[in-house]
Amino acid sequence: MGMGDYMGKVEIDERGRLTLPSKIREKLLIQPGDKLTIKINPDNSINIKKSPSKKEIFDELVGCITTPLEEKLTPELIKSIWTKNQ
Repeated sequence: MGMGDYMGKVEIDERGRLTLPSKIREKLLIQPGDKLTIKINPDNSINIKKSPSKKEIFDELVGCITTPLEEKLTPELIKSIWTKNQ
């Protein structure tokens, strides 16, 4: 077993769904509607990772881009700068 915390077992239901135990959801701050990314490893184990929300991605980008005249950054402005520099 890996080096992470052992958080319990889950069972797959008849429709292929699994329920994450509340301890895991609380530790990862997972809320209803959050997206998760699943990666299959070469040893047939899986990694499940919480995907960042659009707001989390935007919040992380703020400060990384400088704009002339100290314009207030908006998602639209970031997108226009990004596409202009591609």
